[in-house]
Amino acid sequence: MPGSDQLAGRTAVITGGASGIGAALSAELGARGMSVVVADIDGADARRLARELGESGIPALGIRVDVSDPESVDALVQASYAEFGSVEVLCNNAGVLAFGTVAESSLGDWRWLSSVNIEGMLNCLHAFLPRMRERTGWRHVMNTASTHAFLPDPQGTSLYSATKHAIVGLSLGLRAELEPDGIGVTILCPGQVATRILDSQRNRPDVFGPPAAELFGTGTVPMAIEPGEVARDAVEGMLRGAPFVFSLPAHDHDRFRSQVEELWRLAGDALNDSVEP
Repeated sequence: MPGSDQLAGRTAVITGGASGIGAALSAELGARGMSVVVADIDGADARRLARELGESGIPALGIRVDVSDPESVDALVQASYAEFGSVEVLCNNAGVLAFGTVAESSLGDWRWLSSVNIEGMLNCLHAFLPRMRERTGWRHVMNTASTHAFLPDPQGTSLYSATKHAIVGLSLGLRAELEPDGIGVTILCPGQVATRILDSQRNRPDVFGPPAAELFGTGTVPMAIEPGEVARDAVEGMLRGAPFVFSLPAHDHDRFRSQVEELWRLAGDALNDSVEP
């Protein structure tokens, strides 16, 4: 497969790795010759997928991890290095979704979203990067954001979108910081993907208060591309060293482009308004 020589014999850690995009990334990277650590809040599913990958000849380890808990992430680091000796690819893919307007969402909603989507990514970076920086050769970090990071969305995803905005900003800064170390950073921005993200609150801790309304049910996302397609786009972009990888259904391309152009038009209008006559 294209890029197999670059990846073969190396190790990838994928958070949120037991289902959806994470499971597809685990399979794609494994098929290209990598050992994979499937890390997920659902430990049973992580171990099940690791067994399935192992049966197909892919060295794999399944581990339960709560990315919002630094001690849990530290345990993930220890287990990954004990099993495989090194980690060359870190996919910060774990993420959750809740719906609600800004005015009506609870602080618990925000704290839960940010504890996983933002702080979970930071916990993994803080835990893995010191060891990754000690190595030489090709290494890469992939952070999963979303097309929502670029959209003022009116359908109750403002808090979720804000966490994805944060991932983009942090990742662009990280890309510049890690360039001298020879570590690449890619931001994966999927659109609608056939995953279980609508059922994210199945893993929401009680400490964050009552769950938000599940406006679109808890089934698989409809009218969406398959996770395997996103994983292929992601890995190809990572191998190119791309700063961004967008992966969304073909029928959404024109709409997404027009929404982004509208955002830039608003910025252009504001700049023009600020120019002295």
